[in-house]
Amino acid sequence: MKNKILITGGAGFIGSELVKLIKNKKNIIVVDKKKNKKVIDKYNLLGIKYIKGNLLNKSFSKKVYKNAKIIYHLAGIVKVPNTDVNLDYKKEKIIFNEAVTILNNLLTYCEKNIKVIFPSTHLIFENCKKNKQIFYENSKPLPNLAYSRSKYECEKLLKNKKVNYSILRLGSVYGETQDEKRMFNLPNLFPLKTKKNQDLKLFSNGIQIKSIVSVKDVARAMTHVNKKNIKNQIFHLVSEHLTVKQIGIICKKYNNKINLIKTKDKIPYEGYFMNSNKINKHNFKYKYKYKSFAKKYILGF
Repeated sequence: MKNKILITGGAGFIGSELVKLIKNKKNIIVVDKKKNKKVIDKYNLLGIKYIKGNLLNKSFSKKVYKNAKIIYHLAGIVKVPNTDVNLDYKKEKIIFNEAVTILNNLLTYCEKNIKVIFPSTHLIFENCKKNKQIFYENSKPLPNLAYSRSKYECEKLLKNKKVNYSILRLGSVYGETQDEKRMFNLPNLFPLKTKKNQDLKLFSNGIQIKSIVSVKDVARAMTHVNKKNIKNQIFHLVSEHLTVKQIGIICKKYNNKINLIKTKDKIPYEGYFMNSNKINKHNFKYKYKYKSFAKKYILGF
């Protein structure tokens, strides 16, 4: 298939939203190591080709990247540690090595005129020692754990290989999904607990700042940077900054049976801000608010 649109990790949270926005679905090929029959059947009905395989494998990578015109590179481990307390260093090594190896395979076997759209993370600034600092796209990254270090390494690989890339540094991504296992990050976990009438714990009184963005806006931004033919740019993609306490208050508004429990547990840092003006200047506008998502998820309408 010529001019194919390849989505690695396309059966996941972001990939499932992204395919909804791509009009010519017969040009889409999803590559994922998971074999989810429901997802495969749904994609087949839409005319989307689904290939199960491991992108760590060089011979497999060589086949799937052939003739790809656009690659949305979403593949990778997403459920990762968020503190350095009791770290599993073996798992940390796997997280880093898998991400870097998969991207190296992509860059080795992709076509010369490829466009790569890559989701990085706001966590590349997680080693920030100054509370409430504002970071821009040209700020010096401060990664710490394997996930953020791998994302930063992948950013450097894309720049050094001189491919046409767009890098989106995503905030903590929230959104509705039928897979409760994907509701592990705080902006998703709090509504899930609220819906189940479970109390919410606010560590350090909930002062920590969370950089967040809707999965729907993530998918929109990915198609936007492709349609606008934006080349070799990094963008921060954060629609809102809310404290843990603010997120808890929003959730409690839609289920007053739960309690917000303040604790004195220590947090690694108070948080920082991601300036997202650059993508706004490229005519991208956020559409989705956290409050609307929480209301719909908790109340069911």
